[in-house]
Amino acid sequence: MKRSLTAGCLPDDALLVTCSSHEERCKGFVSRSGSWSPGEVVLFHYDDHNPIRERNHRHLESAFRTMGCRLTVLGFTEADAATSLRDNMQDLRCAVDRAQGSAIVIDISVFTKRHLLMMLRWLDDRDLWDRLYVVYSEPGDYLVSKYVPLSFGLASLQQVPGFSACPDLSRPVHLVMLLGYEGDRALAVYEQIQPMKTTLAVPDPRYRPDWTGRTERFNQDFLTLVGEQGILKIDALDPEAASEALYEVLGRSGRDDFARIICPLGTKPQTLGVYNYVRKADDPPAVVYADPLRYNHAFFSTGLGETWILKAAGDQ
Repeated sequence: MKRSLTAGCLPDDALLVTCSSHEERCKGFVSRSGSWSPGEVVLFHYDDHNPIRERNHRHLESAFRTMGCRLTVLGFTEADAATSLRDNMQDLRCAVDRAQGSAIVIDISVFTKRHLLMMLRWLDDRDLWDRLYVVYSEPGDYLVSKYVPLSFGLASLQQVPGFSACPDLSRPVHLVMLLGYEGDRALAVYEQIQPMKTTLAVPDPRYRPDWTGRTERFNQDFLTLVGEQGILKIDALDPEAASEALYEVLGRSGRDDFARIICPLGTKPQTLGVYNYVRKADDPPAVVYADPLRYNHAFFSTGLGETWILKAAGDQ
């Protein structure tokens, strides 16, 4: 259940898994953790060139060393995510083994969605779900006043490793897309899959009331193409609400007449909700990642919003 991050709400000596980024909010959880200190930290470092991320990464390394934590830095190549995770597995297993039953806290604020889904699957497959806390820091805002998308083009469309394979042609395809500020990238996914049925999810409620209409503006042509009957509203910040909405659209049990594909381009809390749904589904959908030609780093998030605990140990 979603709750605000407050003093004393996380167990001491936990294993923290986090990530550096060019976004300011990668430092949000650490800056707000107060007297809480993890016993060990796994800090992921993406390898694409970005001077702002390198500065933030050095800040996080310094902060964790000041806390006296054991720190493991793991490189990650988003363009070859499956190989990167495989190369990191030994270090991840060692960190989990050293935790010796302690809680695991993952800060998902700036993970890429593919990396996040793969990490959740890896932790779940190792029977660590009941020990897992998930924290998330909202962005202060996005530089979207000119409605320039956050990414450009579609380089490839790939299934996320560790999840159900994309369906064959034995059943018609139902595509569910959680929309964000991607614009034509989302429409390109639709054109490549060519589904028989399409559901588009827009965030509602949003992070902020004054963000109303932004996602619709970025995806106006796509939403018009699909029509009102294919539009779904999903809470931007509540993973449980996202899971429940997917149950309503895709069903709770049994084999469906449609083969289902989910493409999460929305918020990280919604992506956590997608994982919650997929891990329990009797006929799990394929989960695909739309790899852009390039990201628009100049128009990413600014500042830091509120920090939340989206899942606590024992939450299902």
